[in-house]
Amino acid sequence: MEESYQHGGDIYRNDVLYDFSVNTNPFGMPQKSVKAAVKGISLAKCYPDSQADALREEIANKKQLLKEQILVGNGAAELIYGLCQAIQPQKVLTVSPCFQEYEEAVCSCNGEMQFWNLKEENNFSLEETFIKKITEDIDLVFLCNPNNPTGQLISRQLLEKIAKRCEEMKVWFCLDECFLPFLKEEASYSMLSSICDFPHLMILRAFTKIYGMAGLRLGYGISSNGKLREKIQRVIQPWNTSIPAQMAGVEALKDDAYLLMTRQLIERETQYLMREMQKGLAEKIYEPSVNYIFFKARKDLKERLLEKKILIRSCDNYHNLCRGFFRIAVREREENQALIRAWRDLERK
Repeated sequence: MEESYQHGGDIYRNDVLYDFSVNTNPFGMPQKSVKAAVKGISLAKCYPDSQADALREEIANKKQLLKEQILVGNGAAELIYGLCQAIQPQKVLTVSPCFQEYEEAVCSCNGEMQFWNLKEENNFSLEETFIKKITEDIDLVFLCNPNNPTGQLISRQLLEKIAKRCEEMKVWFCLDECFLPFLKEEASYSMLSSICDFPHLMILRAFTKIYGMAGLRLGYGISSNGKLREKIQRVIQPWNTSIPAQMAGVEALKDDAYLLMTRQLIERETQYLMREMQKGLAEKIYEPSVNYIFFKARKDLKERLLEKKILIRSCDNYHNLCRGFFRIAVREREENQALIRAWRDLERK
């Protein structure tokens, strides 16, 4: 199990004071959500609502969706696997580098993952020529906006073209928008308002990143396709989200002040980190869009920082990347300063 773990956040096998390897909200869970989760524990003698009605109603109201369009999952990851189990895709298309769980989910259904390599010289941005790869023999397309780990955004215009192509080819399209809520211009990039226009489209969202609920596990998927939702519902386990998670999610969605405060912090601290990293620490920094920064630096950076009890995400196990590519989360000022001090100390030696 230890060798197969490919993500950040492995604080259980490393001595860590500051964890920059996971790109979750630096504030942690909203306090209203914490209180709701604690209250939910006192109700744990009961089974959770298998339909998560209260949570789906709150999501629908907040995102201007229909309640029946929403599936709740044990994190977005459960819905990625659920989608693959439901449709059993044989050929799946995605870009590289990209979130690795897409490939893991496809492999769990004995499907074949095909990769469209993003170009380093183009800052790993998605080009319109990608559309030509979506053919009738493709069963499913996975995309993440913004992309993880590169942080590059895909324009709404290009996403609409991809969605239209998928409809023409009868190809399922799973669009991961889990990081978009960190972006002030979220609405101009999201495809949520067009969900009814594309029956083959499923959008993923999660409370994991934006609301700091990685340990509670809560996410949701949106699709206007009733048959697809029914298929996914049949393959995911009943009672897949706990009472504390559902209650915490409802309160998180009500906390607009927390969301505003988060976006302000991310904007301010991203600027700070970029300024400091540009002073000879990083070889190249890719323009960030949300709460993490993708860059190239000395190849031993992760190991050397870990000696100082700081954990960052090495990206050399992503397809189409090699040793020397890294991702760091944007944290609060004190943590960011600790990272920069430790990093600068390494460069002096």
